[in-house]
Amino acid sequence: MPRRLKGLAAAFVTAVMTLGALVSGDSVSPGGASAADQTRDVPDPVVGVRLQDDGRWLRTDTDIPQRYRHLIIEAGTMCDIPQVTPALVAAMLEAESGFDPVLSDPAKDEYGIARWTPRVLRYYLPPTQQKTIPTPPFSPEDSIPAVGRMLCAIAPELEGVPGDPALNLAAGYRISTWRVQRQGTELQRIQPYLDRVRTNLERYHPPSPPS
Repeated sequence: MPRRLKGLAAAFVTAVMTLGALVSGDSVSPGGASAADQTRDVPDPVVGVRLQDDGRWLRTDTDIPQRYRHLIIEAGTMCDIPQVTPALVAAMLEAESGFDPVLSDPAKDEYGIARWTPRVLRYYLPPTQQKTIPTPPFSPEDSIPAVGRMLCAIAPELEGVPGDPALNLAAGYRISTWRVQRQGTELQRIQPYLDRVRTNLERYHPPSPPS
């Protein structure tokens, strides 16, 4: 994150923790947004190569929309963290919105295929787009890679936390990493969501991991 935004990000973290709201995509940690800037955006030619054998990243006989597969693969391969995978990204998108690109839930301030809140999505967009809070609707082209950036950024904060590392990431995305670390009642409240992500992971994971 540009230096001029670090103070704003820190203030935002404090506000989120004070409010304590359970909001999807609402996990901005002290170092998370900064770490997101260090994840790589996969160039189009590389994505094209991966798509030639994307059955190795995601099963081809599921409900994952074909038009989003390249974005999901991009998001799930942005960092070398084992639990950040295209299958996890797809599993979360299905659980969040059923792959609905025009989802709109103003009551929760959540929009798009990944149910991003505008104030949080801002920090997981490319640096050139972080100057202002984005206005919905949010395109899959913005929303899905941002999921990958966030998962890569928050994964280090969940190392050593009990439970499945992939599901801990999904929980961190939905309710924030510090709540997952605390292992409190918030995890129980989102158990149906985590069960859905787990089921989706089993459905979407390829027969053998990519090499």
